[in-house]
Amino acid sequence: MSFVYRLMLKRLGIVATHRVSIRRNLKVKAPDGVELLTDLYLGMPDARAPVIIVRSPYGKGAFIAANTAYPLASQGFNVVLQCCRGTGGSSGQFDPHHDEQRDGLATIEWAKRQSWCNGSMATFGGSYLGYTQWAVAGAAGPEVKAMAMQVTLSDFSRMTYSGNSLMLRNALTWTYTMTMAKKPFALLRMMLSRLRGAPTIRDDQWRLLPLTTMDRRVAGEPVPFWQDWMQHCSADDPWWAPMSYFESIAQLKRPITMVAGWFDIFVMWQMRDFTALQQAGCEARITVGPWQHTDSGVISAGLPDAIDWFNRHLLGKSTAPQTKPVKLYVMGANQWRYFDAWPPRESVTERWYLQPQRELSDQIPHDSPADRFRYDPADPTPAIGGPALESAAPSVDNSVLEVRADVLTYTSQSFAKARDIIGNVVADLHVSSTAASADFFVRLCDVDSAGVSRNICDGLQRVGIEASDTPQRVRFELWPIAYRMAQGHRLRVQVSSGAFPRWARNLGGREPLAEATELRVATQSIYHSPAYPSAVVVPFCEEAALPREG
Repeated sequence: MSFVYRLMLKRLGIVATHRVSIRRNLKVKAPDGVELLTDLYLGMPDARAPVIIVRSPYGKGAFIAANTAYPLASQGFNVVLQCCRGTGGSSGQFDPHHDEQRDGLATIEWAKRQSWCNGSMATFGGSYLGYTQWAVAGAAGPEVKAMAMQVTLSDFSRMTYSGNSLMLRNALTWTYTMTMAKKPFALLRMMLSRLRGAPTIRDDQWRLLPLTTMDRRVAGEPVPFWQDWMQHCSADDPWWAPMSYFESIAQLKRPITMVAGWFDIFVMWQMRDFTALQQAGCEARITVGPWQHTDSGVISAGLPDAIDWFNRHLLGKSTAPQTKPVKLYVMGANQWRYFDAWPPRESVTERWYLQPQRELSDQIPHDSPADRFRYDPADPTPAIGGPALESAAPSVDNSVLEVRADVLTYTSQSFAKARDIIGNVVADLHVSSTAASADFFVRLCDVDSAGVSRNICDGLQRVGIEASDTPQRVRFELWPIAYRMAQGHRLRVQVSSGAFPRWARNLGGREPLAEATELRVATQSIYHSPAYPSAVVVPFCEEAALPREG
């Protein structure tokens, strides 16, 4: 057992019950002849045992194996760790999301025929490794008896083009990383830069226009999948449909366990997937912690969760069941709470209205003129805090943002008692713009007794403006949340027109997002009156209504 594997097991608190045998660089043929490079981590090398499939576009080196295959094999499972086509030594071209169902099903069929497979199988992994599970979830045979997914989603179009705008920071960072992974020395330089705290992509590179040229100018070469994303620049473009597995959830009956993070880039859609699983009558559970996408907490929660799930569904072991399927970490309270469903049935929505004089209350506003601000794409409203692909402080002091002239804030009175916000927050605005197209970014913040404003959750929506200076309604979801507002704290709503470079800048015209280059300054108006009552819809759940485990 290597040092890396021993260290990971110790950190996770996992006690190895089986000695692991490793067989490297087997080749599994896809239907079109592509050879998928595969390692086996066998906890039962001389006997038939349940098989767990892990498929990764990030290679199959020691770091990946230590976080996936080895800990599972140490519990007596036989684990297939495979590189997706075009990555890590597998032949073919990596075309994200296109080939995972075909290649995954071929791998399952191959594993079924092996002497070390007892006919029971499962799948495991997070992020893209979770998507490879969704790709086969609706099509695999009954031998796949369980799945364990972390920080992932069934439809990548939704996070690429969230709110009908490009999530630029995530998309370009991942594109750059996958391109560098093909160049050993370039990848090493990138990793060393990250260790020094240097940004993967320079500040000036985020401003490059048009967006369709960013692959060549940042990654140093044309990237076919980036060009595809630029050509199909909406989640509603039919081109994305074959890569979405959300619709298949209604037919699923496989037991699925999930781990998510409140500051993960995928959590909005992962919660949607979980709700769909519950509505389909699937045996499903989810744990949501105070984590970002790359936090070690995801692995620390995900592996024990999966081992418990696989022991139950593959080995028939009697494990202590989680009494309620939804386990949520309530930030601010720093407590775990348990529910029967998502969104919690115990939560009750309240409308909190934007008011004159930048106030926020649960009363409908009286007649008042709209608030206005000037948005200049040459000086875009910056993104601070919030979910990100790369690790950074997710909840931060927002003072540097809230003093900007292009950010409006609306603040409530102090809360007389602590109140918990648990569920899906919705922005429901009445807006107008002098531009042909405008973005509206809404953020919920907690203002403490010292006046420090920290972000709780947020979201953005791109809007085609129907007529200048004519109010139109814009309604969209913010990131889901479980958060306690402490007694004496105040609730604040920010409204602006961007969070750059988390989302691409709205340049103000009607040119296609990927091709636009002309910057147009706009005046944005936010209305608050009985006729146009802008509000946020907040799901409050009283502490007494929060079920505890047991």
